[in-house]
Amino acid sequence: MIRQTRCLALLGVLFCGVAQASSGGFEFSLVGGDLGKMDPDSEPPRYRIKIAPGQTITLVARGMAYPRGGAPGPLEPDAGAWLFDDAVFQLVPHEKKAFDKTQVVTSLKALKAGTTKVRFVGNVLGYDRKCEIVIDVVEKK
Repeated sequence: MIRQTRCLALLGVLFCGVAQASSGGFEFSLVGGDLGKMDPDSEPPRYRIKIAPGQTITLVARGMAYPRGGAPGPLEPDAGAWLFDDAVFQLVPHEKKAFDKTQVVTSLKALKAGTTKVRFVGNVLGYDRKCEIVIDVVEKK
């Protein structure tokens, strides 16, 4: 009887742990601007912005935990990187004190006109996540 009780208690703990499991992801933002609406038909998620040559943008991916039955909250990601074409963008330093460990940040200066993609790849809570920012670098008229 004692073994059965311990077994049931263990199953109860395991079941409750599974019931409270969460997922993880990233929230994306543009410092000082707006990424606009995500393209609902794209996989991975895709945003589109316009900037001018010579303009510097700062992109942020914040790691997030989405618990069942609870409010989402920031979480330090396991990994994250922004990928870009260095013929179109120059990596520039950003103010590190303005950001925390839950954020993966990059600042890029547009070098020439054209359309390109900046991609994000990351992992949070064991979930691999991706995002694309389509950037139109256009001369102002």
